[in-house]
Amino acid sequence: MSDTHQSPAELKWHERLLLAVLALLMRLWGRTLRFHWGADVQAFIDADPEPSVVIFWHNRLFAAPLFYVRYFRQRRLATLISASKDGAWPAVFVKQLGMHPVRGSRYKRGPQAVRDLIAAQRNGHDVALTPDGSRGPLYDMKSGAVTIALKTGAPIVLLSFNYSGAWRLKSWDRFYVPYPFSRIEVRMDDVGPCSSLSEDPKEASALLKPRMDAITRD
Repeated sequence: MSDTHQSPAELKWHERLLLAVLALLMRLWGRTLRFHWGADVQAFIDADPEPSVVIFWHNRLFAAPLFYVRYFRQRRLATLISASKDGAWPAVFVKQLGMHPVRGSRYKRGPQAVRDLIAAQRNGHDVALTPDGSRGPLYDMKSGAVTIALKTGAPIVLLSFNYSGAWRLKSWDRFYVPYPFSRIEVRMDDVGPCSSLSEDPKEASALLKPRMDAITRD
C-alpha cells in the first residue's frame, strides 16, 4: 500500500471532527495536570537551544505533548507516527495538538521516515522519538533516535514524566494515563551532541540507557 493511501488526509470529515473534539478534551485534561520540575529543566525552558532530538519512553506519551505545547510555545515539534493504515488517526490527532507528524517506522517506510525526520530537524523542528516504541520491549533503548541525532548533529535531550497518580493500561508498555489534577514530575538530561558519546549508534544507545533509567520512576 502506498503512502498516499495511508495519508491522514483520507480521514472523513466526521472522523476529523471526532479527533478535534478528542484533542480539545485532552487539552482540557492537560490543563488540570500540575507539572513540577527543577532548575535544570527551567534553564532549558528559558534558553533558546538549537533544534534537538528529544527522547522519552513510549508509556509517557500522554504527558509529553501537553507539556511541550504548554511550556515550549516558541518551539516546533515533529514526531514519528506509524505508517500503517491505523496510523492516520494518531497522525491527525497529534497535528490537532500542534505537532508535525512524520509517517513511518522500522517496520514500514523506515528509510523515508528517517529522511523526513532529518529534514524536519534541519527545518527547525525538535524531533521527539520513543526508542522503545511502538512495539517494545519496554524501556529498550533502540538506536533509531541516536541515528537521527548523529546524522543531523543535533543535541540529544532525555525527558521523563514521573506520575504521582495514573491509570496503567494493559498494553505492552503499561501506558500511563494520569489522573486529572495529579502531579507530574518532569526530569531532563541535556546530553548534548551524540558524537560526544560515540559515533556508533548502538554503543551510544547503550550509554544513554542508564542515563534514561536514572530520570525514570515507575
